[in-house]
Amino acid sequence: MTIAEILIYLTILMHFAVLWKIFEKAGRPKWEGFIPIYNYFIWLKILKKPWWWIFLLFIPFVRLIITVALHVETMRLFGRYSAKETILCIVLPWYYLPKIAFDDTIQVAKPTDWSKKEDREKRTLHDHITLFFMAPFIGHFILFAFKLLGAKDKPNKKSMPAEWTDALGFAIVAATIIRTFTFEAFTIPTGSMEKTMLIGDYLFVNKLKYGPKIPETPLSIPFIHNRIPGTMIPSYVEWIKNNYFRLPGYGKIERRDIMVFNWPVGDSVILHSEVVAHDYYSFVRDGAFQRAGKTVPVQGKDGRIYNEFVPMKSKDFEKIKDKAFDKERKRLAEGGGIGSFIKETEGVLHLPNDKKENYIKRCVGIAGDTLSIVNGLVHIDGKPEEFPLFGQYQYRFDFEGTTPFNIDYLVDEYDIYRKDVQEGISPETNKAVAILPCTPTIAEQLKNYPGVVKVSIDFHQKGYDYAKEGRYYPIYPHHPDFDWTRDNFGPLYIPAKGSTIEMNERNYILYKRIIHAYENHTIENRNDEIFIDGKKANQYTFEKDYYWLMGDNRHGSVDSRYWGFVPDDHVVGTASFVWMSKHPEKGTIRWDRIFSFVK
Repeated sequence: MTIAEILIYLTILMHFAVLWKIFEKAGRPKWEGFIPIYNYFIWLKILKKPWWWIFLLFIPFVRLIITVALHVETMRLFGRYSAKETILCIVLPWYYLPKIAFDDTIQVAKPTDWSKKEDREKRTLHDHITLFFMAPFIGHFILFAFKLLGAKDKPNKKSMPAEWTDALGFAIVAATIIRTFTFEAFTIPTGSMEKTMLIGDYLFVNKLKYGPKIPETPLSIPFIHNRIPGTMIPSYVEWIKNNYFRLPGYGKIERRDIMVFNWPVGDSVILHSEVVAHDYYSFVRDGAFQRAGKTVPVQGKDGRIYNEFVPMKSKDFEKIKDKAFDKERKRLAEGGGIGSFIKETEGVLHLPNDKKENYIKRCVGIAGDTLSIVNGLVHIDGKPEEFPLFGQYQYRFDFEGTTPFNIDYLVDEYDIYRKDVQEGISPETNKAVAILPCTPTIAEQLKNYPGVVKVSIDFHQKGYDYAKEGRYYPIYPHHPDFDWTRDNFGPLYIPAKGSTIEMNERNYILYKRIIHAYENHTIENRNDEIFIDGKKANQYTFEKDYYWLMGDNRHGSVDSRYWGFVPDDHVVGTASFVWMSKHPEKGTIRWDRIFSFVK
């Protein structure tokens, strides 16, 4: 049982214990306090609140706000407004409500007479505290902003703090219900889905199709995902946590769906001052690998001596990797390199599932599929899938002379970003060469550009040596027994809930993260025998469905090829439609994309 469930049950028991007494003081029959649901209906009636608030008590997070509101309104019913009592009522209702109920000196008071100065003054601190609880800092910022603009308390009306508490409470509850259970705004920050989804697209994510998830960490600042903007301060606390639960949806996850999901390896991230999350695991792998190499002097074509980095061979590094990884973790923790960012956050930031970074990719493989990639094209169960209509590869254009593309032409005619165009002179041919991402259709058209003599794609074949790039097996599952690359990958079985695999050394490598990180079992290989939860295991049955997500910009996307499977409890929703789009370089509005549907 989680802490959240314990507190909910304690609160319900407390209500049964005290409501009958509160009802008696308010002139209602005692027995009404003991009938489930009906007692809340009567409570709302006594407090003069809408009867349909009962339904809000079943919605996570909203339930918290409504319950606290009922406690505070009960406090007001008995005329208690001191700062101490208000704080106790909000923080320790299990103590304060029984005190109100069973203290015979505390009786129902007359409602606040807003025309009387003394009535307004006695609840001033109380109203400010409740406003702060409803919207910390933001509520008072709005309040003081309006006062600076000349707003004043109105005669015979609630004070401004009381008015703003009610208004913000309603707005937060309404917006939370919409954001949690229906649609949520999302921004495309990177080019991994170009040209299907563009950098600068603002879209709504539909949570109804797959079914909305109940928040696992309900205590958080409303409308902020995981960090307060511009800071490294978490926007949530884990004092109360819910188990994963998803409400029914009207559809199911299908291949080719564009999905928003919580980044699976986002459980451990490094932050830096720009509040960007980095994959801690890849930094440990690559950092340790690079530091295992050496620098040697090499004579250049100009006769000068240069220092050149020579990485250790990947299979040789495998023999020392455990010690190298431990050393790199220690180096990062002590502030070496990007580890300086770790010091800013007092270590690696560990995020709960629902607070991991949000990513958007296309679902190319669903639970039960066997996926492979052949020269950049996804195959499911041995059959090729259709390449996305606006999908991209990285193309190389060779020219007959030394003049490459006119970049303004690429920007104006094909909406290719300047930052993505690499141009120079090939050392082999002394001719111009350009490398840029584009769709196959655009590549065909650019074949006819003056001076272009060759167009090619550099598909990484199996066995491609990533060590020359200073990277230690960046492709999942990051092991020398698998020679897979970004363009030639698999075959790999995508687990389905209830499916069973043989636990051999190969499957141990492929699925150990699933078993340990996503299904919460210990797993280890002892002399080629697999032990799960301390017991020898010849088979394993998966407890969840998994998916394979890839960006349509196939050579510009860090996706499942690099970090593996997406569990079903990480799925947020499906991209619905673009409501706004702004070009990241020109700063202009893309009018043709506004209110366009995502395909």
